[in-house]
Amino acid sequence: MRQFASIPVLESEVVPATGRRNKDHIVRYGFVGLVLAGILLRLLVAIFAGNGMRTPWGGGGDTPAYVLLAQNLVTGKGFTYAGEPTALRAPLYPIILATCLKVFGTYALAAVRWLQFLEGLAVAFLCALIAGRIYGERARKAALAIALFFPTLVEMNGEVLTEATTTFFVAVFFYLLLRYLDRSRWATLVEIGAIVGLASLTRFNMALLGFVVLGVILFQKDGLPKWRGAALAAMVPLFVISPWLIRNLVVFHGEALFSTHAGLDTVEGIITPQGRGLPGDAEKLRAALGWVPPVQIETNSPSRHELPAEPTLQRQAWHTAMRLWWQTGWRVVPLTLKKLSYFWLSTDQLLWTGSFSRLVQIARVGGVLAYWIALVLAIIGWVGLRTRNPTVAWLFLSYAVLVTIAHLPFAMNTRIRMPFIDPLVVVLAGVGWLILITERSTLKGHGG
Repeated sequence: MRQFASIPVLESEVVPATGRRNKDHIVRYGFVGLVLAGILLRLLVAIFAGNGMRTPWGGGGDTPAYVLLAQNLVTGKGFTYAGEPTALRAPLYPIILATCLKVFGTYALAAVRWLQFLEGLAVAFLCALIAGRIYGERARKAALAIALFFPTLVEMNGEVLTEATTTFFVAVFFYLLLRYLDRSRWATLVEIGAIVGLASLTRFNMALLGFVVLGVILFQKDGLPKWRGAALAAMVPLFVISPWLIRNLVVFHGEALFSTHAGLDTVEGIITPQGRGLPGDAEKLRAALGWVPPVQIETNSPSRHELPAEPTLQRQAWHTAMRLWWQTGWRVVPLTLKKLSYFWLSTDQLLWTGSFSRLVQIARVGGVLAYWIALVLAIIGWVGLRTRNPTVAWLFLSYAVLVTIAHLPFAMNTRIRMPFIDPLVVVLAGVGWLILITERSTLKGHGG
């Protein structure tokens, strides 16, 4: 892959050397100040999030389920709810929480948030490195500034949820993948496979990254031998997740291998497509399934024993999902359009936030507007990248299409999109900003 230098800015007039130096100093110090302000913003998020289960601006989401799993691990109950084995959640994040509980005790949640603060900074700098690799130094700086203030990348670092960690893995994944495209090496392929495995142990849907790697290997014109490379790309993630697979085979007696969540998520994708619990949704789920997922599973209450094992619930959920899809009929079209709007336009943050305070609702609207601006810049950036670096441009687009299609049967919202898509939005927005600035400078240089 070619390396591209930054785009030169055309000047409309000759600037004296002293004036140019002063201007350069102003720009340089301004950029440093912007970066420091972004880091300060993220520090404030970690500080104000504190050690509580919920943040002042968040709804808590699945935090109690992850914390309960971590507590069960620490107390020797294993990866279970009420003594019943579970594969509803991927294991790595509860293990991280359990480690923090062992090391930091009552300050464990604060420790997790500070870990995610570091992950968030790493994501911002990785996005900058990716933008610099595909479009030059000035795109790197633009992407770094955007990443540090990008709404989801800032907010979710304060939530005790998997988003921050999986976003970090996706950023590392694309950084390594671009290195592999530049120079195909076995060692880089092993690193990519390890990241895919770790990401899949953090959120099950991250297994999609493995298909992206296979596609790159098989469609790449040059590089490593295709089938040997594809075999290695498949074997390394399988090796990483093999303890989890073996554990599931044993505790579920061969009835579950990777996850017991897909069937339930498919039902929720029809009944609660916004992926957020709303008034009346519990009754709808109970009417469809006979119980309310996942709250009746993710508990240490004796009531958990009133339900069968998770593989049985998974099969029942799949049967229910097929029936619901059949009953939905042509209404699947508007349902799909709603999901796409939640996923790509964050309309879930505009329509389904009635439980939050007015201040938080206003902040979320502002965050959505900022995301829309970044998305427009990203589209501009993709168009420009398609001309200068078509291989990477089509890789990014194919990836976005794959991720979108793969999630259509399930609940779709901003939280689902964030780890997969938002790092690339930041990268392309940095490119798009540079293109706009360059075109403006060009017009000035021609007296336009």
